Amino acid sequence: MSVRDGGIGARTSIRVARPAEHAAIGEICVRAYAEAGSLPTDVDYASVLRDAADRAERAELLVAVHGDRPVGTVTVVHPGTPYAEISRPGELEFRMLAVAPEAMGGGVGRALVQAVVDRARERRRERVVLCVNETSETPQRLYRSLGFERCPDRDWSPAPSVHLLAYAMEL
Repeated sequence: MSVRDGGIGARTSIRVARPAEHAAIGEICVRAYAEAGSLPTDVDYASVLRDAADRAERAELLVAVHGDRPVGTVTVVHPGTPYAEISRPGELEFRMLAVAPEAMGGGVGRALVQAVVDRARERRRERVVLCVNETSETPQRLYRSLGFERCPDRDWSPAPSVHLLAYAMEL
């Protein structure tokens, strides 16, 4: 998949991440979450974000690349697997959507979400689900603009300082 990326001025493609990209992907996650103010203070979530190799092994790790440089990532998760938080049978979940700060605003995040939705449709899933920090307004606007709706019955808190809001898109 590719997208016109106005923020970078060239085509950005999305594919499964390669092992040589894992370190860069982990750093993109940490930087994006830190700049958005989404790193909790009471747990070491940065080490989880940084461990892209583990996500690639236990889930499907997608990367958006500009040329050969990673500029964004998302983790695609199936119900009952180690990274699943709220997904149920018949659903596809995504987590840890992150765009390098220098690539934000260029459509990379939207393209990554669309890649997840496309995978869900290909796999005949009923819906796509996700959680987002209640303070992360920009991602919430993105998800709503793509057709995701709130699922407050699935909201939860993995740590005292983190309250996650659930969203779903019916397919």
